[in-house]
Amino acid sequence: MSLHLARQTYKRAAQTDDALPADPHAVIGVALAELHSALGTLAAAAELRRPLPPRSMTLALSSIYLLQSSLDFERGGEIATSLFQVYEYCREQVAVAFRDKGEGADGLARATEFIATLREAWQSMDARGAAG
Repeated sequence: MSLHLARQTYKRAAQTDDALPADPHAVIGVALAELHSALGTLAAAAELRRPLPPRSMTLALSSIYLLQSSLDFERGGEIATSLFQVYEYCREQVAVAFRDKGEGADGLARATEFIATLREAWQSMDARGAAG
């Protein structure tokens, strides 16, 4: 799937008026930020044994879809494979929490931490690019 098609899918799924950036690096940054926020919301709800917010579920799953579909396995090699596995882990934790009616707070919290780490790395790449 092309990044353009993934961007369109994400925009429809998120149902937001905010325009996604045209820069592919920035699009991934937005997706990581949305995923981090959504996973954090889901983890907090699961920990409190509250119903999982549907909007956060939608944002998490559509962000994961965008991130997975934008990976270039030919050029990305092991890094792309590892990122796919992290995103898949996040997807599985969202599915477990949904299936088990909010159980899985630990898995969602761990997924949130993974995405926070990736997001920091992505932002540092952007900062290095701007400085260089």
